[in-house]
Amino acid sequence: MQNSYECPCCKKTDHPYIRKATVPTSFMPHSLASAGSVAEVVNQKYVNSMPLYRQEEIWKNLGVELSRATMSNWVIYGAQNYLLPIADKLRERLLGREILHVDETTVQVLREDGKKPETKSYMWVYRTGNDGRKPIVIYDYKPSRDGDIPKEFLKDFNGYLHTDGYSGYNKVKNVTRCGCWAHYLRSIVIQEESMQAA
Repeated sequence: MQNSYECPCCKKTDHPYIRKATVPTSFMPHSLASAGSVAEVVNQKYVNSMPLYRQEEIWKNLGVELSRATMSNWVIYGAQNYLLPIADKLRERLLGREILHVDETTVQVLREDGKKPETKSYMWVYRTGNDGRKPIVIYDYKPSRDGDIPKEFLKDFNGYLHTDGYSGYNKVKNVTRCGCWAHYLRSIVIQEESMQAA
């Protein structure tokens, strides 16, 4: 909505004057989506674990026809245009720290192009160390566990890197590799148990 104002004195002259208020930038061009409505959809989906089809029903009960396809487009647009630049800046700051921890864990992704549902994919987690500053944690989804993944992600990092014993981390260059005490102690326990069983 844009308000227009006219000068009551000028309108009776040969030079009437109308002033229009500036229109705030829309969240999404050519859309009725507001930042607040998109934030609500994202919050419900990712914080409250409410799928879009259930949100579609809630909006319908409120008298609003809002399809899950539209909400999905809102989420994608918001992520690409507002969240990815923030993630890029966080990655830049993360790589500037002295100590990082990294680990990868399996995730199952349904209906992923070119992969069977039971195929393993990986969530790589990068976290700053406990250095007294605000922590930064970045989750990076990848379809494999290839060592080139952390090598590429950490190419601009040259501090201390805490990892488990996975050999893929050997591809990361220009870092001081630190082992994980929890994994080390676990391996000692396993060795002791196998020796006792023998």
